[in-house]
Amino acid sequence: MQQFRRFEFKYIITPTEAMAIRNRLLSVGMQYDSAARGENHTYIVNSLYFDTPRADDYYDKAGGFLRRKKIRIRIYTPKLIPETPEIWLEKKEKYDTLTSKKRIELSQDAYNALIHGPYLPILKNEHEFDVMITESMRPHIEVRYLREPLVWPHQSNLRITFDSHIEATKNSDLRLSRVFREVLPKQIVMEVKFLGALPFWFHQKIPEFSFQ
Repeated sequence: MQQFRRFEFKYIITPTEAMAIRNRLLSVGMQYDSAARGENHTYIVNSLYFDTPRADDYYDKAGGFLRRKKIRIRIYTPKLIPETPEIWLEKKEKYDTLTSKKRIELSQDAYNALIHGPYLPILKNEHEFDVMITESMRPHIEVRYLREPLVWPHQSNLRITFDSHIEATKNSDLRLSRVFREVLPKQIVMEVKFLGALPFWFHQKIPEFSFQ
């Protein structure tokens, strides 16, 4: 089990704004995350979201509730294949801007059981995910995008990401091919993630973007 806890703020910006912000962040010493080994320091994020039969988690998010959760399976390839190196089952809970995330790595067999079989044999010792059983959650939506991550080498929990080419489709299995629909075309989602205080230079270097 891996656990994370941090504040998260999201901003929808234009590609021009993203370029300006990225250049300023690099100028003060932020670096590309070493995990971003793809072209232009990017990698693919691909998630299969679970929800209740009434889509309760979706409506909690759409309604802007302070307390909400997400359950998803996440990979870092366009499609799940037998050679996919990492498959993560994640539970993300949010209260206002404070986020906690717990995740466990799945084998291909465990993934297959979650998609097609009963959850109990896989989750019987993973009580953080009991809600998948009690709320009869099933996979519904696949979302994928290209992520460009920056990190602050002097503060390991500060991370700023730029997500582009965001697309989504109805799906129940990351091994299936689907026709995706573009989300937020020609826009970038920038996310600022940190725990504790932001570095002193943050507000000084990019004041015109009104980060509050």
